[in-house]
Amino acid sequence: MNFLVFKVEIREHWAFMWEERIYKQNLQVSPLGGIRLACYLKNGVGVLTSKRVLPHYNLVFVTRGSGLYRDDTGTETPVKAGDAIIVFPGREHWYGPAKGETWDEFYLVFEGPVFDMWRDTGCIARDQPVISLTPMDFWRDRILQLIGGGPAANDDDHLRESIRLQELLADIQKASHVDMEKDIGWLERAKAAIEYSLDPRAAATQMGQSYEAFRKKFRKLSRMSPGKYRTSVLMERACDMLAVDGLLLRHIAEELGYCDEYHFSRQFSKAVGWSPSEYRARIRKSPEAMNVLGDHA
Repeated sequence: MNFLVFKVEIREHWAFMWEERIYKQNLQVSPLGGIRLACYLKNGVGVLTSKRVLPHYNLVFVTRGSGLYRDDTGTETPVKAGDAIIVFPGREHWYGPAKGETWDEFYLVFEGPVFDMWRDTGCIARDQPVISLTPMDFWRDRILQLIGGGPAANDDDHLRESIRLQELLADIQKASHVDMEKDIGWLERAKAAIEYSLDPRAAATQMGQSYEAFRKKFRKLSRMSPGKYRTSVLMERACDMLAVDGLLLRHIAEELGYCDEYHFSRQFSKAVGWSPSEYRARIRKSPEAMNVLGDHA
Protein backbone atom coordinates (compact mmCIF):
# COMPACT_ATOMS: atom_id res chain seq x y z
CA MET A 1 0.00 0.00 0.00
CA ASN A 2 1.42 3.33 -1.02
CA PHE A 3 -0.85 6.33 -1.28
CA LEU A 4 -1.08 9.94 -0.28
CA VAL A 5 -3.27 11.58 2.32
CA PHE A 6 -3.46 15.36 2.49
CA LYS A 7 -4.66 17.07 5.66
CA VAL A 8 -4.72 20.51 7.17
CA GLU A 9 -3.70 21.06 10.77
CA ILE A 10 -4.64 24.32 12.51
CA ARG A 11 -3.06 24.97 15.90
CA GLU A 12 -2.73 28.30 17.70
CA HIS A 13 -3.38 30.32 14.55
CA TRP A 14 -0.84 28.36 12.50
CA ALA A 15 -2.18 26.43 9.52
CA PHE A 16 -0.16 23.72 7.78
CA MET A 17 -0.87 21.56 4.75
CA TRP A 18 0.79 18.25 5.44
CA GLU A 19 1.16 15.16 3.31
CA GLU A 20 1.21 11.62 4.65
CA ARG A 21 2.37 8.67 2.57
CA ILE A 22 1.41 5.29 4.01
CA TYR A 23 3.97 2.64 3.10
CA LYS A 24 2.83 -0.22 5.29
CA GLN A 25 -0.24 -1.02 7.38
CA ASN A 26 -0.40 -4.51 8.89
CA LEU A 27 -3.62 -5.71 10.53
CA GLN A 28 -1.62 -8.42 12.28
CA VAL A 29 2.03 -9.02 13.12
CA SER A 30 4.28 -11.97 13.93
CA PRO A 31 3.78 -13.52 17.40
CA LEU A 32 7.23 -12.07 18.13
CA GLY A 33 6.04 -8.61 17.13
CA GLY A 34 6.37 -6.35 14.13
CA ILE A 35 5.33 -3.19 12.31
CA ARG A 36 1.75 -2.00 12.56
CA LEU A 37 2.12 1.18 10.54
CA ALA A 38 4.90 2.87 8.56
CA CYS A 39 4.50 6.32 7.02
CA TYR A 40 6.35 9.31 5.62
CA LEU A 41 5.08 12.68 6.85
CA LYS A 42 5.93 15.87 4.96
CA ASN A 43 5.49 19.28 6.62
CA GLY A 44 4.59 17.71 9.94
CA VAL A 45 4.24 19.71 13.15
CA GLY A 46 5.17 16.91 15.56
CA VAL A 47 3.33 16.00 18.75
CA LEU A 48 1.40 19.04 19.88
CA THR A 49 0.71 17.96 23.46
CA SER A 50 3.04 17.01 26.29
CA LYS A 51 0.48 14.52 27.59
CA ARG A 52 0.73 11.90 24.85
CA VAL A 53 1.31 8.33 26.00
CA LEU A 54 1.37 5.50 23.45
CA PRO A 55 0.53 1.80 23.91
CA HIS A 56 3.21 0.85 21.37
CA TYR A 57 6.76 1.72 20.27
CA ASN A 58 7.48 4.52 17.80
CA LEU A 59 10.57 5.05 15.67
CA VAL A 60 10.76 8.53 14.14
CA PHE A 61 13.47 9.53 11.65
CA VAL A 62 13.62 13.24 10.80
CA THR A 63 14.74 14.05 7.24
CA ARG A 64 14.20 17.83 7.19
CA GLY A 65 13.94 20.52 9.83
CA SER A 66 14.84 20.70 13.51
CA GLY A 67 13.11 20.89 16.84
CA LEU A 68 13.02 19.38 20.33
CA TYR A 69 12.19 16.17 22.17
CA ARG A 70 11.23 15.93 25.82
CA ASP A 71 9.59 13.34 28.07
CA ASP A 72 8.50 12.58 31.62
CA THR A 73 12.02 11.51 32.69
CA GLY A 74 13.15 15.13 32.45
CA THR A 75 15.01 14.54 29.17
CA GLU A 76 15.00 17.54 26.82
CA THR A 77 17.08 17.07 23.68
CA PRO A 78 17.47 19.05 20.43
CA VAL A 79 16.44 17.16 17.28
CA LYS A 80 17.74 17.81 13.77
CA ALA A 81 17.52 16.22 10.33
CA GLY A 82 19.27 12.85 10.49
CA ASP A 83 18.18 12.13 14.07
CA ALA A 84 16.09 9.15 15.13
CA ILE A 85 13.67 9.26 18.07
CA ILE A 86 12.66 6.03 19.81
CA VAL A 87 9.55 6.32 22.00
CA PHE A 88 8.64 3.60 24.51
CA PRO A 89 5.05 2.58 25.25
CA GLY A 90 3.73 4.17 28.42
CA ARG A 91 6.17 7.09 28.32
CA GLU A 92 4.70 10.58 28.34
CA HIS A 93 6.49 12.57 25.66
CA TRP A 94 6.46 15.48 23.24
CA TYR A 95 8.48 16.23 20.13
CA GLY A 96 8.33 18.50 17.12
CA PRO A 97 9.69 21.59 15.37
CA ALA A 98 9.46 25.08 16.79
CA LYS A 99 6.12 26.89 16.69
CA GLY A 100 5.41 28.04 13.16
CA GLU A 101 7.88 25.55 11.64
CA THR A 102 7.49 22.10 10.10
CA TRP A 103 9.68 19.07 9.55
CA ASP A 104 9.62 15.88 7.46
CA GLU A 105 9.83 12.46 9.05
CA PHE A 106 9.42 8.74 8.67
CA TYR A 107 7.60 7.08 11.52
CA LEU A 108 7.18 3.40 12.29
CA VAL A 109 4.68 2.05 14.84
CA PHE A 110 5.68 -1.38 16.14
CA GLU A 111 4.86 -3.72 19.02
CA GLY A 112 5.39 -7.22 20.37
CA PRO A 113 7.08 -9.31 23.07
CA VAL A 114 10.46 -9.42 21.32
CA PHE A 115 10.68 -5.61 21.55
CA ASP A 116 9.56 -5.70 25.18
CA MET A 117 12.50 -8.05 25.80
CA TRP A 118 14.83 -5.61 24.01
CA ARG A 119 13.56 -2.84 26.29
CA ASP A 120 13.71 -4.88 29.50
CA THR A 121 17.26 -6.11 28.84
CA GLY A 122 18.51 -2.66 27.85
CA CYS A 123 19.15 -3.53 24.20
CA ILE A 124 17.18 -0.39 23.35
CA ALA A 125 18.67 2.39 25.45
CA ARG A 126 16.02 4.02 27.64
CA ASP A 127 18.27 6.97 28.46
CA GLN A 128 19.04 7.90 24.85
CA PRO A 129 15.76 8.53 23.02
CA VAL A 130 17.41 10.70 20.34
CA ILE A 131 20.19 9.16 18.24
CA SER A 132 22.14 10.95 15.49
CA LEU A 133 22.37 8.84 12.32
CA THR A 134 24.72 9.88 9.52
CA PRO A 135 24.87 9.99 6.61
CA MET A 136 21.14 10.65 6.46
CA ASP A 137 20.65 9.16 2.99
CA PHE A 138 22.07 5.82 4.12
CA TRP A 139 19.59 5.51 6.99
CA ARG A 140 16.70 6.79 4.89
CA ASP A 141 17.42 4.03 2.37
CA ARG A 142 17.61 1.43 5.16
CA ILE A 143 14.16 2.45 6.36
CA LEU A 144 12.75 2.43 2.82
CA GLN A 145 14.24 -1.00 2.27
CA LEU A 146 12.30 -2.23 5.30
CA ILE A 147 8.95 -0.58 4.64
CA GLY A 148 8.82 -0.25 0.86
CA GLY A 149 7.39 -3.69 0.10
CA GLY A 150 3.83 -3.06 1.29
CA PRO A 151 1.96 -5.06 3.94
CA ALA A 152 3.13 -8.56 4.86
CA ALA A 153 1.08 -11.21 3.02
CA ASN A 154 1.55 -14.30 5.22
CA ASP A 155 3.14 -15.61 8.42
CA ASP A 156 6.56 -16.02 6.81
CA ASP A 157 6.49 -12.41 5.61
CA HIS A 158 5.53 -11.23 9.10
CA LEU A 159 8.43 -13.14 10.65
CA ARG A 160 10.98 -11.88 8.11
CA GLU A 161 9.72 -8.32 8.58
CA SER A 162 10.11 -8.63 12.35
CA ILE A 163 13.69 -9.84 11.92
CA ARG A 164 14.54 -6.99 9.54
CA LEU A 165 13.12 -4.46 11.98
CA GLN A 166 15.28 -5.93 14.74
CA GLU A 167 18.32 -5.68 12.45
CA LEU A 168 17.54 -2.00 11.84
CA LEU A 169 17.12 -1.31 15.56
CA ALA A 170 20.37 -3.15 16.33
CA ASP A 171 22.24 -1.02 13.80
CA ILE A 172 20.67 2.17 15.20
CA GLN A 173 21.80 1.21 18.69
CA LYS A 174 25.27 0.40 17.36
CA ALA A 175 25.41 3.82 15.68
CA SER A 176 24.63 5.45 19.03
CA HIS A 177 28.01 4.41 20.47
CA VAL A 178 30.20 3.20 17.57
CA ASP A 179 31.52 5.28 14.68
CA MET A 180 29.99 3.65 11.59
CA GLU A 181 31.10 6.36 9.16
CA LYS A 182 33.95 4.26 7.75
CA ASP A 183 31.73 1.26 6.99
CA ILE A 184 28.95 3.41 5.58
CA GLY A 185 31.43 5.28 3.40
CA TRP A 186 32.73 1.97 2.05
CA LEU A 187 29.18 0.83 1.28
CA GLU A 188 28.34 4.04 -0.56
CA ARG A 189 31.46 3.65 -2.72
CA ALA A 190 30.60 0.00 -3.36
CA LYS A 191 27.05 0.91 -4.41
CA ALA A 192 28.39 3.60 -6.74
CA ALA A 193 30.77 1.06 -8.30
CA ILE A 194 27.89 -1.36 -8.95
CA GLU A 195 25.71 1.42 -10.35
CA TYR A 196 28.51 2.44 -12.72
CA SER A 197 29.50 -0.98 -14.07
CA LEU A 198 26.32 -2.99 -13.35
CA ASP A 199 28.73 -5.83 -12.65
CA PRO A 200 29.29 -6.77 -8.98
CA ARG A 201 32.53 -8.60 -9.82
CA ALA A 202 33.91 -5.55 -11.63
CA ALA A 203 32.83 -3.45 -8.65
CA ALA A 204 34.77 -5.76 -6.32
CA THR A 205 37.87 -5.33 -8.48
CA GLN A 206 37.41 -1.55 -8.44
CA MET A 207 37.20 -1.68 -4.63
CA GLY A 208 40.44 -3.72 -4.52
CA GLN A 209 38.89 -6.88 -3.06
CA SER A 210 38.20 -10.44 -4.05
CA TYR A 211 34.57 -10.95 -5.00
CA GLU A 212 33.90 -13.21 -2.00
CA ALA A 213 35.26 -10.65 0.49
CA PHE A 214 33.36 -7.89 -1.30
CA ARG A 215 30.12 -9.91 -1.31
CA LYS A 216 30.33 -10.74 2.40
CA LYS A 217 31.05 -7.16 3.46
CA PHE A 218 28.38 -5.71 1.15
CA ARG A 219 25.76 -8.13 2.46
CA LYS A 220 26.70 -7.49 6.09
CA LEU A 221 26.37 -3.72 5.73
CA SER A 222 23.39 -3.48 3.35
CA ARG A 223 21.40 -6.61 4.27
CA MET A 224 21.32 -7.61 0.60
CA SER A 225 23.67 -9.25 -1.86
CA PRO A 226 25.54 -7.23 -4.52
CA GLY A 227 23.48 -9.05 -7.15
CA LYS A 228 20.21 -8.05 -5.53
CA TYR A 229 21.38 -4.45 -5.28
CA ARG A 230 22.26 -4.52 -8.98
CA THR A 231 18.73 -5.74 -9.71
CA SER A 232 17.24 -2.91 -7.64
CA VAL A 233 19.29 -0.38 -9.63
CA LEU A 234 18.08 -1.89 -12.90
CA MET A 235 14.46 -1.82 -11.72
CA GLU A 236 14.71 1.85 -10.69
CA ARG A 237 16.08 2.68 -14.14
CA ALA A 238 13.34 0.58 -15.73
CA CYS A 239 10.68 2.53 -13.82
CA ASP A 240 12.12 5.80 -15.09
CA MET A 241 12.19 4.49 -18.66
CA LEU A 242 8.63 3.14 -18.48
CA ALA A 243 7.49 6.66 -17.67
CA VAL A 244 8.64 7.76 -21.12
CA ASP A 245 5.81 7.51 -23.65
CA GLY A 246 6.58 5.58 -26.80
CA LEU A 247 9.66 3.77 -25.47
CA LEU A 248 9.19 0.11 -26.43
CA LEU A 249 9.78 -2.71 -23.94
CA ARG A 250 12.34 -4.33 -26.18
CA HIS A 251 14.35 -1.11 -26.27
CA ILE A 252 14.21 -0.86 -22.47
CA ALA A 253 15.31 -4.49 -22.17
CA GLU A 254 18.24 -3.93 -24.54
CA GLU A 255 19.30 -0.75 -22.75
CA LEU A 256 19.32 -2.54 -19.39
CA GLY A 257 21.25 -5.54 -20.71
CA TYR A 258 18.50 -8.17 -20.79
CA CYS A 259 18.58 -10.74 -23.57
CA ASP A 260 14.95 -10.08 -24.52
CA GLU A 261 11.83 -8.26 -23.33
CA TYR A 262 10.31 -11.45 -21.90
CA HIS A 263 13.24 -11.99 -19.53
CA PHE A 264 13.06 -8.32 -18.55
CA SER A 265 9.28 -8.50 -17.98
CA ARG A 266 9.62 -11.55 -15.71
CA GLN A 267 12.35 -9.88 -13.67
CA PHE A 268 10.39 -6.62 -13.41
CA SER A 269 7.17 -8.37 -12.34
CA LYS A 270 9.04 -10.33 -9.68
CA ALA A 271 10.79 -7.24 -8.28
CA VAL A 272 8.03 -4.63 -8.53
CA GLY A 273 4.85 -6.68 -8.25
CA TRP A 274 3.36 -5.48 -11.55
CA SER A 275 4.22 -6.25 -15.14
CA PRO A 276 5.88 -3.43 -17.09
CA SER A 277 2.58 -2.81 -18.93
CA GLU A 278 0.62 -2.66 -15.66
CA TYR A 279 3.18 -0.30 -14.15
CA ARG A 280 3.05 1.97 -17.19
CA ALA A 281 -0.77 2.07 -17.07
CA ARG A 282 -0.77 2.87 -13.35
CA ILE A 283 1.84 5.62 -13.58
CA ARG A 284 -0.20 7.33 -16.28
CA LYS A 285 -3.17 7.44 -13.91
CA SER A 286 -1.24 8.60 -10.82
CA PRO A 287 2.42 9.56 -11.43
CA GLU A 288 3.07 10.77 -7.87
CA ALA A 289 1.75 7.61 -6.23
CA MET A 290 4.06 5.44 -8.34
CA ASN A 291 7.19 7.15 -7.07
CA VAL A 292 8.26 4.14 -5.03
CA LEU A 293 11.01 5.93 -3.12
CA GLY A 294 9.19 9.22 -2.91
CA ASP A 295 10.72 12.68 -2.64
CA HIS A 296 12.53 12.66 0.68
CA ALA A 297 15.49 14.87 -0.11
